Amino acid sequence: MIRFRKASSIMTTKLLNTLGAATTLAGIIATSGVANAASLSYTSSSNYEFTDIIDETLSVQKFDSSLGTLKGVTIQFTGDILGNAGFENRSPTPTQTTVNLSSQFSLQLNNQSLLTFNPEYSSSYQVAKYDGVTDYGGTSGKTLSNLTATESATQSFTNTSFLQSFIGNGDIDFLFSAIANSLVTGSGNMRSYIDTYAKASIKVTYDYEEVKSVPEASTTFGIGVVAGLCLLSQRKKILVKVLNS
Repeated sequence: MIRFRKASSIMTTKLLNTLGAATTLAGIIATSGVANAASLSYTSSSNYEFTDIIDETLSVQKFDSSLGTLKGVTIQFTGDILGNAGFENRSPTPTQTTVNLSSQFSLQLNNQSLLTFNPEYSSSYQVAKYDGVTDYGGTSGKTLSNLTATESATQSFTNTSFLQSFIGNGDIDFLFSAIANSLVTGSGNMRSYIDTYAKASIKVTYDYEEVKSVPEASTTFGIGVVAGLCLLSQRKKILVKVLNS
């Protein structure tokens, strides 16, 4: 009789332990729906155009709120310039000539200036006195092609009201401008020309919290019960061995 009471006490303890383990397992499953950090990027770009460029549109897809909660936006803006130039020194003396290719870029959203910069190419050349022929070549002149420069800037935003502009369906439209300020400098007796082309691109990265779905209560409970029964079965086998020993 005493032995049976010991076995009953052991069985009660094992049962409580089994239920506790099942409850713990169900709790782990129930808390599996946690927020995970994620990011998504979209890009847009233009082709080279003759400057000046005023308020040209660059469009990227808005953030789909079904993916999660938008926490931040990072905007990378890149500007490229391409140019050709030529000059002829018509002075009776040698001179140094400088070619400067540059353009002021700006990016706006909803009439708010976001990023600005000024990519620039600059080089100087020593040429002889006028050689008698205005051909942008020879000893007194020079022709330059495919001059290039590039620059980029990046900025991140976390302001809640600002982020609202990026949420929804369709596209969000940025406006970029490129105002050329290229020039050729040298002697007071010079003929020159310079052409400036520009293009731009943007990369918008959405940082958000992705929330995974949580199992329904009935599903969680069912898994916990199954796990508990499996553990209980193991305990019963141990109990039978104890009673028969």
